[in-house]
Amino acid sequence: MLTNFRQQEVPERLSHPLVDEAKDSLMRAVGYLPSDERKDVLRACYFGDLAHIKDKRKSGEPYITHPIAVAEIIAGFKLDRDTVIAAILHDTVEDTEVTEALLTDIFGETVARLVDGVTKLKSASMSKQQSQAATFHKILTATISDPRVLIIKLSDRLHNMSTLDAVSEEKQKRTARETLDFYIPFARIMGLNDIADYIELLCYRNLNPAMYTKFTDKLLQHGLGRNFQKVEISTYLQNLLHHLGLNGNVQVLDNRASMYRQFFKNRGEMSKLIRQYDFEVILDDVESCDKLAFYLVQRYEISDNQIQDNIRKPQAGGNQSLTLIYEQDYNHIKVTLLTKRMQAAARLGVISRDKGDISQSVVQASLRNMQDLANAESLEGGDADTVAIINELISYLHERKIVCYSPQGRAYELPRGSTALDFAYAVGPAIGNIAVGADINGEHGRLGNVLADGDSVSIETDKNAMPKAEWLGFVATNKARSEILRVLKRLPDSDKIGYGKEALGRALKNYGKSIDDLSKNDWADILSWRGVLSEDEIFVQIASGTLLPQLVVSRLFSEEVDSADDNEITQSKHLLAGVKGVEVTFAKCCNPIYGDHIVGHLSSAKGLVIHRHKCYSLAAIRADNPYQIIQMNWKPDVKIDHKAHQLHFTATLRIFALLNEEQISQVIYELRALNIGIEQTSVKADEKGKDGKIGTTTLHVIVRSRAHLHEGVEKLRQILGYPNIMRLYQV
Repeated sequence: MLTNFRQQEVPERLSHPLVDEAKDSLMRAVGYLPSDERKDVLRACYFGDLAHIKDKRKSGEPYITHPIAVAEIIAGFKLDRDTVIAAILHDTVEDTEVTEALLTDIFGETVARLVDGVTKLKSASMSKQQSQAATFHKILTATISDPRVLIIKLSDRLHNMSTLDAVSEEKQKRTARETLDFYIPFARIMGLNDIADYIELLCYRNLNPAMYTKFTDKLLQHGLGRNFQKVEISTYLQNLLHHLGLNGNVQVLDNRASMYRQFFKNRGEMSKLIRQYDFEVILDDVESCDKLAFYLVQRYEISDNQIQDNIRKPQAGGNQSLTLIYEQDYNHIKVTLLTKRMQAAARLGVISRDKGDISQSVVQASLRNMQDLANAESLEGGDADTVAIINELISYLHERKIVCYSPQGRAYELPRGSTALDFAYAVGPAIGNIAVGADINGEHGRLGNVLADGDSVSIETDKNAMPKAEWLGFVATNKARSEILRVLKRLPDSDKIGYGKEALGRALKNYGKSIDDLSKNDWADILSWRGVLSEDEIFVQIASGTLLPQLVVSRLFSEEVDSADDNEITQSKHLLAGVKGVEVTFAKCCNPIYGDHIVGHLSSAKGLVIHRHKCYSLAAIRADNPYQIIQMNWKPDVKIDHKAHQLHFTATLRIFALLNEEQISQVIYELRALNIGIEQTSVKADEKGKDGKIGTTTLHVIVRSRAHLHEGVEKLRQILGYPNIMRLYQV
């Protein structure tokens, strides 16, 4: 029937009244398209109806109502004819006998390519995880080629997430988790924030309906008061524009996605979250944004850390705006200033018709990073390689990012904690490999200096320079690490000996030592530690990147190595990658636990000290000698039994609620049920809370890992009515 589709006329009625209803709604939505293109959309509805004629949704509705609804979401963005038709037909190749060739013949090559981009990859030889990874990889590469693939997939996910009632609770949660892990951060990094907000809300509803309802009820209780506040604040801002002689308009933003995100991620107390209000002020130009910002900063004494100027230096995802946050009458007010073009780019990202050069530069930086990830390994090795790539991609999507700039204004996106050397390799291996220094914001710095969001970086190069083995200790990006290793491993063994010797000498120099200072006993210990017979073999290991010279130094300074295996420090140390035979101490200033992002500080007194990467005590060391800080990792895929007493980490939790004795007893009972120990509890009432209702409760707990601690926090929030619970790193 479909092979001779060209000769068929579109009937007045399709296969079912529900299909006609969906089709009519779509045709109203595509009224912005020319007449001939609307006819193509109508023919696509008929084609899809025929293709899916035997298919039903879990709810019993004709299946074609789903893709037509997806197309209507697409039409809401006023996208082109090909994208709308591809949305209608997005499941035909995957679920029916329709082929890509047939789609090309009837609707054109672009439609067929877009449909192929969102078609899942399935194979009997692949596990569920491998199939999912292969599909993610396909969507990633297709989106890099044509961003319309992602908007179709997101619209498909939006409609599916809003109609999950007919599937099992387990599948609802699985779909919500997959969406939060991959699709939401992917959408945001592409600047598709509007649709991401709506999908994110549906994720929370399906992930934990009881928790979602709890916060929804709270919002409904305060709905009238919130509306009054919104009108009052927006009227004030609109009058302020008139007073300052500025042409613009104020819009009240729907900030539910932000509030629910904070609530679900334990980022604030419910009573404070519902007093958050977000506004957008759309102005004619950047000068007007600056004028209004200056007034508000002076009027409300807004501190620098409450000002985000992303107009000159956009955020990841390309969002340009000037954001101010201030408190008024206990209300938390966020005002975002931007132009009409910036507003469109913030809503539609890569599919915006009017992206600025700076904003586009940042989006392209994200695309370059994802392209590098997609091409990181050859897929010829099989599906397992695809799983590894997607795991790397998901880590990249979730890590906090900074955007730094070359002197020419080109944007480079990096993970937080990246150094000037990471920036050099982001520019390109040809720059990174011959880097010798860096100017950061016009001041001379070192390659090991950690960069901040918005930094302007100029890399100093020397054509005769080459990568150093100790660089592997402080680069934060996989790209930099792999490029350094690639160069080091290509060195002939004869060169590696001299090169490794120089690297160890530089590492020793930081502690006022030289290789000549090493005694026979020192060398005997090092050779025994690494299981080799000669000093030259140690130098080759250093030059090949398999042994950090910094760890050799740490071994030399260690006073006690490999103490008994039954103590907590040694057990915890065995969770660290690459530190065998090195004295390890876990810092008491920040109390890192398994799963935290960590770095090591080389201390002449304590050997290798493990800190959380944001530990306040490292600031001075980073400034004076960044090479004493090295990137550390936990061993991957360590199976930790939270029910066993294999190791202990201490952590401190602050509950923003004043618990009575009965509640504390319940807390102890519930945590012990999760095999979380409690060392101490303390309760502190605020002075203004003499009635005993306002205050905090502090718990000192013993856990096995960060995941174990998270499990305990989730349980406590549930039994205590979802208060804010904060982990304290400095007690």
